[in-house]
Amino acid sequence: MIKKYFLLLLAAILLTGVHGQNRQVDLPKNIPLQDILKKAKKQKKHVLLDFGSPRCSPCLFIKNKIFTIDSIADFINERFVSVDYTEGPEKKRLSKIYEVYTEPVLLICDANGRVMHRMEGKCTAGEMMARLRQGLDVKNNLTAQKLMYDNGNRSSEFLINYLETLHIAGLRTQRDSVLHNIFSLSFHVDSLKTPKYWNVFLRYNESPVSQEGSYVFKHREEFNKLFGEQIVNGKIDQMFNGKLRTYTYGQTPPIESKEYRDILECLQNTDYPKSTEWLIYLMPAQYKFKDWMAMVKAIDHAIDFNIPKGKDKQTYMIMMSRQICWYSDNYEALSYALKWIDQAIRSSDDSQKQKLQDEREQIIEKMNELKP
Repeated sequence: MIKKYFLLLLAAILLTGVHGQNRQVDLPKNIPLQDILKKAKKQKKHVLLDFGSPRCSPCLFIKNKIFTIDSIADFINERFVSVDYTEGPEKKRLSKIYEVYTEPVLLICDANGRVMHRMEGKCTAGEMMARLRQGLDVKNNLTAQKLMYDNGNRSSEFLINYLETLHIAGLRTQRDSVLHNIFSLSFHVDSLKTPKYWNVFLRYNESPVSQEGSYVFKHREEFNKLFGEQIVNGKIDQMFNGKLRTYTYGQTPPIESKEYRDILECLQNTDYPKSTEWLIYLMPAQYKFKDWMAMVKAIDHAIDFNIPKGKDKQTYMIMMSRQICWYSDNYEALSYALKWIDQAIRSSDDSQKQKLQDEREQIIEKMNELKP
C-alpha cells in the first residue's frame, strides 16, 4: 500500500514537471506602440519592448529558452505589457526613436513610453531576472543611475555599478566615457596595477588605443609580472581582434575614424607577435569605401606574398571576398573577390565547399548585375 502511494506521488510529481514548465511570455508581434501604451495604462503595468528578428540566434534563445521558464514568464506577464518587434514599419520607426541598432534589445518603459532600463544581448535566466528587477527599481535602473551621474556622483562604487548597467545596456560610448572617468578623473591610470581596477579594465575596456589600453600595451611586461602573461596578452588580443572585426565588417570608411588611424600607427610601430597578422586586415581597410581597387590590390599582395599561411590564408581570402561582395559595386574589384573564393574552395573540405559555392554564386550574381 505504501509502495503504491509513493508510486502515485512520484507520478504526480513527474506529471507536474512535464506540464509545469509550459507557460511563456505573452509577446504579440509588431503591435503599434500607442496600442501597447493604452493597454499598459489601463492595466497599470510597465511596458517591455523586445527588438529582434527571426534570423537572430540570441533573440531566439531568449524567446524559446528564457521566456518559456515559468518563473520568468509569470514575472513579466504580471508586471508588463510586452510586444515583440521583429519586422515592419513600426519596428523601423521605433528603432530610430529608441536608437536600437543591434539585436536583441529589450527596453523597459513606463506607460508613457519613456525608457527606464535597457538590456542588450543574450543572457542566462538568472541574469534576465536580475536585469528585470533592476529595471523596475526606480532608484537603481539605467535612468536613475544616469541622473546620479549627470548630477556629479563620481564615487568609485557608483561608477563601477554604472559601468555594469551601461555594459548590459550596450551603450558603449557612454560606458567608455565612464571608464575614462574612473582612470583619469577619479583615479590615476596607475590604479590599473591594483586587482580591483585591473578587473574593471578586463571586463569593460574594448579599445587598445584608449588611455588605459595604450598604457597596458606599452607596459605589458610589467603587467605580465603582476597578472600573468596569458591573461594580459589575452586581453590585448581581444581588444585588437574586436577592432579588426569592426573595421573589416563595418559599413563606414575606417580611415575616417581617429581610433582606426591610431591603431594602425600603433601596430606599425610595435614588435608585438600578432601585429603582422592584424595589419594584413587593417592596412587594406584604409581604402575601404574610398578606393576599392587600391584595397583589393593590397589584399592580393598579402596573398601573393603568402603572409597568411595555411588555414589562416583560407580564412583571410574568405573574409576579404565577403566584404568586397557585400559593400563594393566595382566590377573589377569583385573579380578579385571571385578569384579569392575560388582559391578558398580548392583548399576546402567537402563540408565547407557547398557554403563557399553559395558565396561564389552571390559574387557572380552581383557581377552580372554590374557587367559593363
